[in-house]
Amino acid sequence: MSLSQAKRAITESCPDRFYPLIAGLYQTVFPPASGEGGDASTVLDQEAAVPESLPAAVIEDTRALPHRTDLLEHMPTGGTVAEFGTGDGSFAESISQTTAPETLFLVDQWDSDEERRAVERRFRDHRDTVHLRDAEPISVLRDADTDSLDWVYINSSHEYGATLAELRESGRAVADDGYIAGDDYKMINGVIPAIHQFCAETDWQLAYLTLETHGRRSYALRKQ
Repeated sequence: MSLSQAKRAITESCPDRFYPLIAGLYQTVFPPASGEGGDASTVLDQEAAVPESLPAAVIEDTRALPHRTDLLEHMPTGGTVAEFGTGDGSFAESISQTTAPETLFLVDQWDSDEERRAVERRFRDHRDTVHLRDAEPISVLRDADTDSLDWVYINSSHEYGATLAELRESGRAVADDGYIAGDDYKMINGVIPAIHQFCAETDWQLAYLTLETHGRRSYALRKQ
């Protein structure tokens, strides 16, 4: 398991109610050398470009949803979709069943061939529409044509620098009427400051935020 994958595993397994304890342990194990890592408060201290909060206009139309599966009910159907950080493919299966994309790209650097094969088996009846990519999310996004994606779901490293870069490239690759969605909008990683900075420097706003008790909340952004 790579360092970024280890960080991802920790952040995804820790409910926010344990944040004070886990955040301390996280910073001990993964001390941030720069704004690239660390939790939201650390990034805010280090990165002058990160706003303390979102502008009011960015959240005035935000709608709260119970669960990320409910979020899928509000995403465009059909079209071209990409999920970054597919893992075992369980959420990708929900994406496929709920939104029925014409093309679904599943992008990950899988831990093992067996994990990748498990995803292949899950989608063996959708080989014409589902395409697996063994690659870094940012490289796939940079290769994507402008406005070529209807929406994306980002569940990759969760580090501030990487997430901000993925958001910026998604802002170019996703169509004007599309969505940039993702996972782990929580204090223990760099997702929150990356999203807030991206919204502050662009015309994207927070459309949806899920409110799962475990704290690994999902978000969806759309252009104003």
